[in-house]
Amino acid sequence: MLEVLGEFREILDDIMVKAIHKRVLLYGYGYTGRFLKWYAEYYHSIHVEYIVTLDASFSRPYDMELFQNTVFDFGYKDVSDAVVWVAEPMDEELALFFRERGFIENKTYFDFYTAIYGEDVSWGMSNTTNVFEKRKSGKRDIQFLEYLEWKRGCNFLQAIERDDFEVAGEHATAFRTTTQKEIFPILDHCHVIPGEKDAIFDYGCGKGGAMVSFLDYGFKGVGGVEYEPKIYNILKANMEKLSLDRLDGAAIECIQGDAAKVNEPLDKYNWFYFFNPFDDTIFEQCIVAICASLERRHRKIHIIYNTPFCHKYIEESGAFRLMNQFTIEMRQRVVNVYESYSK
Repeated sequence: MLEVLGEFREILDDIMVKAIHKRVLLYGYGYTGRFLKWYAEYYHSIHVEYIVTLDASFSRPYDMELFQNTVFDFGYKDVSDAVVWVAEPMDEELALFFRERGFIENKTYFDFYTAIYGEDVSWGMSNTTNVFEKRKSGKRDIQFLEYLEWKRGCNFLQAIERDDFEVAGEHATAFRTTTQKEIFPILDHCHVIPGEKDAIFDYGCGKGGAMVSFLDYGFKGVGGVEYEPKIYNILKANMEKLSLDRLDGAAIECIQGDAAKVNEPLDKYNWFYFFNPFDDTIFEQCIVAICASLERRHRKIHIIYNTPFCHKYIEESGAFRLMNQFTIEMRQRVVNVYESYSK
């Protein structure tokens, strides 16, 4: 686990462990609610029993019903006896809502926003139209990378559309980031326990969100390639702001250039990650390069392919077999994992 996220985890853990052996109701189901639900299950085996949301437009969870806050007034099962985790910014109206129903702050209901951000719960409106400088606006969310944006001034989350790229052309896809919430379940499905010799390379690494997640998971060797120069500059700045470019015991490599032309540097890696970074033209060339690396340095290689539109190029290479296929909580959901054949 990254030291830079230690304080964030400690705040979450201190609140959540108080709910062990108790029923939990999650109040609010935007991005913050999704993250808190995942974190509680992943790190503490705490299962949220009820979800209340006032925003019916947000996508539903895959495994649970959504309630409105009127459920507190219906005498429904044991809702009134549950511990409430508030995943919305607290105000006096919301505090009064809980007090009137017998809930006690920091005993039977807990305010995560104040615990993490204090009163600084809004990004405000962005004051630039430059897509490369633009930051997320509006309400903050509670999650790993957003915390790092707030705490260290990083830039991970703001999406960039393909039409806004200045160098990457027809073969590129829009930039979107992935976080530990998505990356950790993928790596768990791979049954990987990173050792000293394990290193992972991210094709189309963007601003470095996945690279941070790989380091946080325990990889000591992490690399990535990004073609768009201004996005690459953001990547480098993020690593510097987090002091990850000087992280003891870890090797971090950031490459600016055409992913299809990265060759010898691949020999240092035995894991490769794709999250739909470009079209089939570039993807095919990257698979050819990975196969050439496998010939130069024989080793067991795994390819993690998130949103596998171009999977046929891996299968037709003759060097890899599909070892696992599963879904995660993302819009496209499907992940394929390939393993090289033994020599």
